[in-house]
Amino acid sequence: MAAPPLPPWLSSPSVTLTLSPSTAAPSASSPRLHIEKGAAFDLAECCRDLEEKHGALAAHKKEAAWHLRRVEQQLEAEKACRKRETMEEVEAKVKKLREEQAVALERIDAEYKEQLMVLRRDAEAKEQKLVEQWAAKHAKVRRLMEQMGCCRR
Repeated sequence: MAAPPLPPWLSSPSVTLTLSPSTAAPSASSPRLHIEKGAAFDLAECCRDLEEKHGALAAHKKEAAWHLRRVEQQLEAEKACRKRETMEEVEAKVKKLREEQAVALERIDAEYKEQLMVLRRDAEAKEQKLVEQWAAKHAKVRRLMEQMGCCRR
């Protein structure tokens, strides 16, 4: 069974020296050597698994950060859209209120002009009546004077 390639940090000279057989070769029947080789293999396998998991975690973090930025951009766009819609609604309401105000002011003006015209007509009629009454009294006074013979022309 061939040993799988070791990760770069496990292949460094200091690690290799500690994993190398010592100058005094232990006996081939030593169970400790067999256990150390198995442990080194397990350690190398754990390191590879750890590196894979670390890479997967880094990729996941990168993807999650990208997704979060995307969601933030989408929320900002929705916020701006809702703000713009609200402003448009408020502006439309203000415009409608101004139009209603203009109509109300025109109606008030028309009512004022109508009342003023009625008052002028009433005043003119009253003045005409007073003129007629004065003319009638004046004519009566003249007739009386003529009957009395005071004023002859």
